[in-house]
Amino acid sequence: MGTRWNKLSLVIMAAGLASLVAAAALFVLTLSNDEYSGPGTSTVIQEPIDPSIFATPTVPPSDAPIAEIAIPKFEVEAPVVVRGVDAQGIMETPDGPTDVAWYDFTARPGFGSNAVFSGHVDYINYGPAVFWHLKDLEANDIIEVRLQDGTTYQYAVKEREMVFAANADVGQIVGPTDAEIITLITCGGGFDPSVGQYDQRVIVRAQRFYGPASGGPAGAGVAPTS
Repeated sequence: MGTRWNKLSLVIMAAGLASLVAAAALFVLTLSNDEYSGPGTSTVIQEPIDPSIFATPTVPPSDAPIAEIAIPKFEVEAPVVVRGVDAQGIMETPDGPTDVAWYDFTARPGFGSNAVFSGHVDYINYGPAVFWHLKDLEANDIIEVRLQDGTTYQYAVKEREMVFAANADVGQIVGPTDAEIITLITCGGGFDPSVGQYDQRVIVRAQRFYGPASGGPAGAGVAPTS
């Protein structure tokens, strides 16, 4: 009699243990389904973005010579000449009223940093010159640098300022930058005929973007304004 009772007790205990295991498994499954992530759980911030604004070009930059600089807003398409500094270390000027100088001691367009250009605002026996409208450029206006192999780099205006030539920080204006930009320089302010010079300079900085120029940077898949 005692032996049969012991066997019955073992059967009941085994059944109880199986019930506990089944309940525990159900509990784990319930947690897995309701309180843990699964295949549909997002691992990023769920806000819409345009990936193209963060893109960088996959095609290597071109070594082709610079052909011209264009400012579509003012229908400017000007040939570019290469310049450096003279014997006194002063930046050389372009040849005449219709061309623009690129300074070969600054960055080459397409290779990052700061590519610096200058042009005349007006010219004797000519009148308003190639950079006459530099003072009228506004944020997000487009500037293009075109190379002889057909490559075109596009830039959006980010800032414009006037500085006095006598105390301008030349290093800050023409020096290297983290962002890929172009700096355009021309004369401004008052003209002193006794020395044939303007007392100020107009400085325009534009940052390269990657995307269609149509409509400008706003919504055009270009680099974000900083």
